[in-house]
Amino acid sequence: MKSNKKKISLIITIWLIIIVMTACAVSAVLTYFTLSKRAERQTMALVRQNVEDVSTDIDELADNAILSFIDEFIEGKYIYSAKIDDPDALSKELHDFYKDHGIEINVVNTDGIIIVSSVPEYIGYDMHKGEQASEFLVLLDGNTEEYIQDMKGVSYDESILMKYAGKRFPDGSGFIEVGLTNEFYHDEISEKGKYATTNRRIGETGYLLICGEDMTIVNSYHNEYTGKSIADAGIVIDTDKEYSYETERCDVFGVPSYININQVKGIYVIGVYSVSEAITSVNTMMGASVLLEIFVFAILFVALIILLRKLIVNNMVKVNDALSQITEGNLDEKIDVRDTYEFDTLSNDINATVDKLKEYIAEAAARIDADLEIAKAIQTSVLPNVFPPFPDRHEFELFAGMNAAKEVGGDFYDFFMIDNDRLGFLIADVSGKSIPGAMFMMTGKTIIKSLAESGLPPAEVFTVANEKLCEGNDAQLFITAWMGYLDLKTGTLHVANAGHNPPVLIRNGKAEYVVFKPGLMLAGMDDMVYKDQTMQLQKGDILYLYTDGVTEAMDADEKQYGESRLKELLSFGNNYPAPSGENGIAGAVCEMVTADVENFVKGAEQSDDITMLCVRYLGESE
Repeated sequence: MKSNKKKISLIITIWLIIIVMTACAVSAVLTYFTLSKRAERQTMALVRQNVEDVSTDIDELADNAILSFIDEFIEGKYIYSAKIDDPDALSKELHDFYKDHGIEINVVNTDGIIIVSSVPEYIGYDMHKGEQASEFLVLLDGNTEEYIQDMKGVSYDESILMKYAGKRFPDGSGFIEVGLTNEFYHDEISEKGKYATTNRRIGETGYLLICGEDMTIVNSYHNEYTGKSIADAGIVIDTDKEYSYETERCDVFGVPSYININQVKGIYVIGVYSVSEAITSVNTMMGASVLLEIFVFAILFVALIILLRKLIVNNMVKVNDALSQITEGNLDEKIDVRDTYEFDTLSNDINATVDKLKEYIAEAAARIDADLEIAKAIQTSVLPNVFPPFPDRHEFELFAGMNAAKEVGGDFYDFFMIDNDRLGFLIADVSGKSIPGAMFMMTGKTIIKSLAESGLPPAEVFTVANEKLCEGNDAQLFITAWMGYLDLKTGTLHVANAGHNPPVLIRNGKAEYVVFKPGLMLAGMDDMVYKDQTMQLQKGDILYLYTDGVTEAMDADEKQYGESRLKELLSFGNNYPAPSGENGIAGAVCEMVTADVENFVKGAEQSDDITMLCVRYLGESE
């Protein structure tokens, strides 16, 4: 009877059309959103960069303005030394000329005494006596040529703001000091700001504005804006607020724009970039991206249909035909579809299943082997095996591995972040092997990790775990374990040892065993109390943990590998092993020990599980 069910090829085609169209639409939306955000960020960064450049130019021009004023006196030979024949006459001349200009001029001798000044009251003043004035005495040390002071209130009236600068005379007779009032200084800054924006553009339509303290536009690339109020431009500036590269979006002269405002030396530098220009670039990129995506998805759809028909549908038909023969009783029928790994595996599995039906004893033996393999896979899956385990953490390297002597083993290791600053790690060895040892291993690992992640210190973890493992331990199994909590900031390591082998500390290429007084193994006795012990790791230190499967590995003559050979191997001197890819030197140490053990035993049967864990402490980046 003919079935009314749809063919898998039709179902796959329909779903592929739906998936490809959905993916194309979602991709277009995400692409537009991503491009918009990227364009906005790039626009903001571009505007800010131009504002930063202009602010830097103004800052440098403003400081150079007051130094240039001083140079006019020294280089013009008007006042080029503190050795003046008639200081009183010169003081009067300076006073008469500069008293109404907002400019103060002082000549100071090597004793720090003002001998000439445009302010008569300052003549004879000792610069050592004033906190503000004494700053300029560095010009007398013979090393400092010039000194510029920030705008400050003068000592006799802090409501009067002055900016002072000084320059040492070439003959070493003292220095000249010039002070400019706030009003005069900011007039100079505004004037210099005009030059800083000349011929500057941001993109195609962007530009820069310089705004004075009176909120009037001093200068911009578009000269028609000069002299207008900044409020008329549509930009609101809060005079009570200090602006430091503040980013906003508003209408500038009726055009939606991104702006960036920075306040420097009392004036405002404003970068303007139209939103439409940013959107135009996004639309251009989006159009090209959508066309490319449509083209790619179309090719992908056609390719998938062809591949699915060739690699899946046709092969499934062949498999079904052969299965029909088998279900009808022809157990000699063989499935021979070998085009791909999956169908090759499927063919082998089906053929193996048929063979097992023909041989019950072979089937039972295979089932036991399969169960052991599953147990091994389950045991392996509970051990962390992705390295590096924490790719975003750069304070340490960590690598671990286990090679079971039987299908399943009794060793285990674990590591985890207790909190953001502490790494927990342990290694353990269960007394039993095969299935009982593996089950006890999984129980112990689960209990210890749960207690550690609850925040208990290592000793308390072992104390509580010991009580739990003693309950119902009819098989009288036990676990030796070594666990540590490493503070990633300080390198302090808190450890607890439950009868386990001492680890090896490698410092400056020299290996030494870290021997602490161990406690009794876990599940060995009720009411055991374990003690915390502490050691300090230095940057670059390597801590190598292992089970006795390493040191007790035997060759064909039953000679053990031994602790001495392990210590000698890990004493690198200056010849540290090359980093093992992303696993670093920690991974290389484990690989080196594994290779040396294999070379030692020379193919002899492995008698015990070989497990190791290596931590290299790097500390926080400086």
